[in-house]
Amino acid sequence: MDMLNQIFLYTHITAGFIGLAAYWVPIFAKKGAVNHRRFGKAFLYAGYVVVTAAVLSIGTRAIRYALSDYSFEQLESFWGFAIFLGYLSLVTFIMLRFGTLVLWEKKDPTKLASAANLALGYGAIIGSVAVIAYAVLVRPEVTVVLLALSPIGLLVGPQIVGYFKGRETSKRGWWYSHMGAMIGAGIAFHTAFLVFGATRLFDIGVEGPFAFVPWILPTLIGVPANMIWERHYRKKFDDPKRSKLEAPA
Repeated sequence: MDMLNQIFLYTHITAGFIGLAAYWVPIFAKKGAVNHRRFGKAFLYAGYVVVTAAVLSIGTRAIRYALSDYSFEQLESFWGFAIFLGYLSLVTFIMLRFGTLVLWEKKDPTKLASAANLALGYGAIIGSVAVIAYAVLVRPEVTVVLLALSPIGLLVGPQIVGYFKGRETSKRGWWYSHMGAMIGAGIAFHTAFLVFGATRLFDIGVEGPFAFVPWILPTLIGVPANMIWERHYRKKFDDPKRSKLEAPA
């Protein structure tokens, strides 16, 4: 099982680097152009591989530890890590999937309101609640990190459900949703890289009061960036954000 876990781990790392490299091309490329679509797909598929490999890696280790004589207390750091990475993988998958789905039906998103698609939104909410419950009840070493990142699902889950149920009032709702979802997936990618990749690759050790900076820095940058970017495009399209009551019939 150790060899199998190593395969999953190196697959995860390789796909992660490919995804990180591909991510920035569509960000700056002309939207809808060849490079935007080509590298966007590369990021999408790399993301799916990253998520799958991460889940399989966590799963094989969890099975091995469950069959061992270790107590829960002895493996507390692993379970905290597993919860964090599992939640990060869930959010990444949901963002990638939602960001792709909104391109399928731009005029009437309610046509996408299948049980499987709505499960993306509800899954994000349930994932957040589960992480919060684990952090509060168990209080692992990474409690601060789990509580800092857990609201993501509570924020994006209702937005996804609302989008599929037709609560988006703008005709370009698919544009803002696609952009926000991909930025969200990018936040997850960069969080994983800073926490698990950069610290080992460049031998960077952040200690003391700044120890949690790598865990939350992408979120602190990405969320405001998404808000600024959406505001920019709404101004460009002369498309101010309206409530359902203010939307034109």
